[in-house]
Amino acid sequence: MKKYVVIFLFSLYLFGATDAYQLLKLPLFVEHYLVHKQQNPDLSIAGFLQIHYNDGLLVVDADFDQDMQLPFKTTPVVFSQTTNIIVPFAASIEPITPHKIKEVYIIYNQQVNNLNQGKSIFQPPRQC
Repeated sequence: MKKYVVIFLFSLYLFGATDAYQLLKLPLFVEHYLVHKQQNPDLSIAGFLQIHYNDGLLVVDADFDQDMQLPFKTTPVVFSQTTNIIVPFAASIEPITPHKIKEVYIIYNQQVNNLNQGKSIFQPPRQC
């Protein structure tokens, strides 16, 4: 039973979310090819594909409606298939008032630590 459910769900996804549903139009493709084959017995499948899919210009002729029903000729335009189901909450931000920072000034005649205190560490390498 699980196997059939998996196959059903996979088929549902495959034909619903991709362009694989176009493969269901293959009987129309064969039928349309046979109509063209009756009109022109020398027409090959490659020639049929060239006429209906590879020509740069869209030719509107007597069988234009049947041409547009062939697989992969038209696809529906879908901008988004997802919806937002999570409702965002209204957030409010309270501004934080800045605290006054005590300003520190250095006076030039004030005692400053000697910068050469660490001279025993920062020395050039010695030769042995």
